Order: sequence, then structure tokens, then C-alpha cells
Amino acid sequence: MKKLFVLVALFVFGISAFGQVKKTDEKPLAPAFKGITLEGKTIDFADLRGKVVVLNLWFINCPNCIEEINLLNKVVDDNKNNNDVVFIGLASNTKPELEKFLKKNPFKYQIIPGAGEFMLFKYSEVNKKGEYHLGYPTHVVVDREGRIVLKVEGLKGVEAVKSELKKQFATNEAKTK
Repeated sequence: MKKLFVLVALFVFGISAFGQVKKTDEKPLAPAFKGITLEGKTIDFADLRGKVVVLNLWFINCPNCIEEINLLNKVVDDNKNNNDVVFIGLASNTKPELEKFLKKNPFKYQIIPGAGEFMLFKYSEVNKKGEYHLGYPTHVVVDREGRIVLKVEGLKGVEAVKSELKKQFATNEAKTK
């Protein structure tokens, strides 16, 4: 009877030990994508490995998205000599809509039109009812290994992006010294 108890105890312990989920601080991988910019350039996310990628998820009828364009253009200008960062705007609007809008509101990110479905299904939060939620604008920073290190919604995202870029490139400078 003792042997049976020991075997059952070991079996239960073994199952519980193997069923443990290892906690990790590892950030999630960013969803891969391919897109064609308004200028006709193909962007394949896989080709951006080794660079820091800043994504802005937006659309032209979003007041906060429009309000932050000049601030985001300044972030691009502040990093114009940094070849290790790429700025991409994923927009839900069509190419003709964006071209008309951008004549009045120049945006220095590389813009990929028609990305609404990708943004919704790859970057939104899903609640318990299975409903998707994505606030606009959404800012995402992806590190050199392809991991999401920042995801923030709204106008506060501009400052968060600037802060994360400083962190990403301070880390890089420390590694090269």
C-alpha cells in the first residue's frame, strides 16, 4: 500500500511540475507584415531586423492622429541621421484618400495605405466577449530583435516614443563601448 501511495504521489507531483508555466519577461514578437508605401516601395518587416521600427497606426478622420503629425515629423527630423531607426505609418485609408489628405498635412513617416484590417487583428486588444479594441493613434516601437517594447495609445504616445528611442539607442551605445 505504501508503494502505491508513493507512486501516485510521484505521478501527481510529476504532472504538476511539468504543467508549470515558466514566467518570462520576454516581450512579444511583433507581427510580420509586407506592404507597399504610397511611393511604391515594398516594406517587408523581416528585412527590418536589426533596426528599431516605430509604427504609427492611424487614419485621416482621427482628430488626435491629425493633431500629432507635426510632433511625429519632429521625431523623424530629430533622428534623420540615424540609419538604425525606421518610421512607418500604417493607415486604414486608401491610397487616393491619403494622397489628398497628405497634400495638406505632410507626414514624414513611410505610409502604407489600406492596413486597417492588419492593424485591427494584429494590434488590438480582445475583450472577454471577443470584441476588438484599438485606440487611435497607436504607437508601437519594435526593438532590433523584432520584439514589441512599447505599445501606447493616444497623444501621450509621442513622448513615449521619444523616450523609448533614447532608451534603445542608449542601450546600443553602451554595448558598443
